[in-house]
Amino acid sequence: MAEQAANPSKARKIALRTVTGGVLTAIFLTLMWHPALEAGFGLFVVVLCGVGLYEYYAIVRAREISPETIGGILAGTAVTLSGYFDSVILTNFLLFGGCLLVSALHIVRGQHSVAGLASTVFGVFYVGWFGAHVLLLHHIAPAGAGMVTVLFTAVVLTDTAAYFVGSAIGRHKLAPKASPNKTWEGSIGGFVFTLAGMAVLCRLHAGSMIPGLPEWGLGGYLYAGAVLSIASQVGDLAESCLKRDAGVKDSGMLFPGHGGVLDRCDGFLFAAPVLYYMAVPWFTI
Repeated sequence: MAEQAANPSKARKIALRTVTGGVLTAIFLTLMWHPALEAGFGLFVVVLCGVGLYEYYAIVRAREISPETIGGILAGTAVTLSGYFDSVILTNFLLFGGCLLVSALHIVRGQHSVAGLASTVFGVFYVGWFGAHVLLLHHIAPAGAGMVTVLFTAVVLTDTAAYFVGSAIGRHKLAPKASPNKTWEGSIGGFVFTLAGMAVLCRLHAGSMIPGLPEWGLGGYLYAGAVLSIASQVGDLAESCLKRDAGVKDSGMLFPGHGGVLDRCDGFLFAAPVLYYMAVPWFTI
């Protein structure tokens, strides 16, 4: 009886994840590809990072650490917003300024906690600076939307395939202390499906079916997919470590079936800077 009850529950969870994922995908792709909605895409990313910062500092407080929550959210959101202006120098300058500001606030407020200071600064870097690279990618000419499409495809395929492959045949734990449900089989499945997705994107580009994709050959797409899949999985495990240490199951409840912003976007945060610094040389030679 318990097994019969569990199956419908799992089916409902999968259905809820699918519907939520579909709605988010439609919003993300529409804002990303429509030229008139460029500012809307920027606002969307900035809002997500602001919520993600709130969730991150809530996780820190659950660990009974006192971070500079308001200062960290403001500083980190400003760093993310700077990516919209297509200047990595500005982004790095605001990162330094934001870290300096929250450090000063922590000291002036009379706090003498290394954990509080370090966790506050890390939030600005982890969510604010990493998130800014999604907007920096979007402004790479002439393939900004295409670059973000590569990022989106790699991260979503890695996450989705790892979940389903791991649920179906997963036996060997990948990182049991950080995330007991993740398996090596799921990880490899996510990696393989991402490579297949990159091959499809390359084919769509070659056939001019999606204008604006990067001018890479098959090797370039496969290389990007491999690196992004690994970076995405590391990001997922890193966020799992934060939650596990704080005794938190989900970072939030904004996305039904997925949890919070960090639960849904942890892979993007780690993969976006990787793709940006991989891609920039291709467009500056």
